Amino acid sequence: MHEETLLDRLGRELIESWQVVAAGNGFLVTTDWRLPNDELIEIHVRNVGDRKDLFVVTDGGEVVNVLFSHGFDLTGDRGAMRMAARSAERYGVKIVDGQMVKGAGEEDLHRAVRKVLEAVKEVSCMLWHHLDPPDQVH
Repeated sequence: MHEETLLDRLGRELIESWQVVAAGNGFLVTTDWRLPNDELIEIHVRNVGDRKDLFVVTDGGEVVNVLFSHGFDLTGDRGAMRMAARSAERYGVKIVDGQMVKGAGEEDLHRAVRKVLEAVKEVSCMLWHHLDPPDQVH
């Protein structure tokens, strides 16, 4: 098998089950990646105002809500918020008003969706550490 064939097949495999649906002034991207509570990760893409070339990519606040529902209050725990913000920043993503957010232009929108998805997955992993006993080795 050639490298190009593998890359092509990997690319198709990674997004084969995804759905992109027009929603209002943007899109809803439903992935087959899952949060720790087994819900599918959804990424919201919205135009910035009337601009058709600028976008805001966000998780819609889902990670903060999932963590909160399991006793991990990022808004009330500065240490947890710092940890989540550092994890998100590795992907160029910010946590703003309880949402994971990244801005993008048309040319880098696909990359922003991937970066938000990766940040969502990484920050949601905080839940695993919160639920595991402290003396358990991973």
